[in-house]
Amino acid sequence: MTYNLTYFRAFTSFCTSSNNPPGAKEGWLSTVVAHTQPDILVCNEVDGSNATAHGRILNFSLNTNGASRWAATDLYTNGSSLINAVYYDQNKLGLKSQSIISNDLQNNTLVRGIDVIRFYYKDSLLAWNPDTLFFTVFAAHLKAGNTASDLTERQKACEALMNYLASNPRDDVYLLAGDLNMTKSQEAGFQQLLNYSNAGIRFNDPENVLGNWNNNGTFAAWHTQSTRDGLTNDGCFSGGGLDDRYDHILVNSTPLTSASRMRYLSGSLRPIGNDGLHFNSSITSGTNNSVPATVLTALYELSDHLPVVADFELDRLGIGLPEFRDHIQRSTDLDGHTVLQRIESNEDWTVEVFDPAGRIIVRSSWPAGELRWRSDALFRGWVTLRITDASGRTKFAAPQ
Repeated sequence: MTYNLTYFRAFTSFCTSSNNPPGAKEGWLSTVVAHTQPDILVCNEVDGSNATAHGRILNFSLNTNGASRWAATDLYTNGSSLINAVYYDQNKLGLKSQSIISNDLQNNTLVRGIDVIRFYYKDSLLAWNPDTLFFTVFAAHLKAGNTASDLTERQKACEALMNYLASNPRDDVYLLAGDLNMTKSQEAGFQQLLNYSNAGIRFNDPENVLGNWNNNGTFAAWHTQSTRDGLTNDGCFSGGGLDDRYDHILVNSTPLTSASRMRYLSGSLRPIGNDGLHFNSSITSGTNNSVPATVLTALYELSDHLPVVADFELDRLGIGLPEFRDHIQRSTDLDGHTVLQRIESNEDWTVEVFDPAGRIIVRSSWPAGELRWRSDALFRGWVTLRITDASGRTKFAAPQ
């Protein structure tokens, strides 16, 4: 889930503790998160002058009411007073690394940095096989406004992101989440993401909802700003009702394919609280049954943006994977040895055999042919094989 929190604890002359109350916002965010139940939360427009706001989201909006699953990435800034703050379910995900894209291609400081966060999936078999799924989340909040200078700043940020992808090792799957502040997909910055010169690293809109989003009823169901019409809290919030699609989750091409180990679930991308029937009006005007009433109130009060969510499914590591199991037969010879016979394979493997307690009882190279060991003296029950093929790929099998 990506969510612009509208000056979260970042007080200005027009957004104060009175018309943008920090304590109440923490409670409203907790309500929204409890409803959506994301595993990753990307927040935009969080105060970056110190660590207070970053930490309070974790402790007062996420790990509340008995919850303890949330962890925070580190606070990164390129000097901007407004930062991205990213949180994740530490029971499911681990933080592998984190950095920030701070400058454009001319080495000038971006208006706001783009966070680069690499996660790995905490598979239940991770202790057996470290070859789990890694993916990268880019968190961005691009320059607002519609002047020529604003558009140029957004384009520079997108160029910096694509240059980073072209110049650095990449995971198979990566996402871009945040408030891009663009009114249409034809904008030069958005085109940098969709049609970069290196086609292999381009981003995609998972639902391919492209066009001129601003004040266009055709895209009513995709608008994320503004939650309000005329009541703007003395100008702290934007008004005018829902008529802009600023907030996005974009993906590279890999999770859009069925062969990917992490796949986007078609149809899951959506703004929370937008029922498609509130074009140019407040989300609380009349009837809005897209979320429970308490959540709708929290969305209205917390921010002038709506959060956007997308769902993904991940392949877990498996026991008895067909690509190995189909090449192995297990039997017992007359002397009580367990015999594993390799079938129809002409490359050398290395193999480790684990007993039910996780102890290694055999570690050996395994050319084509048989592998034997005396099993009855060591254990009773099933065995698990950790096999590494000639290309270095590691899998598990439980031969029958």
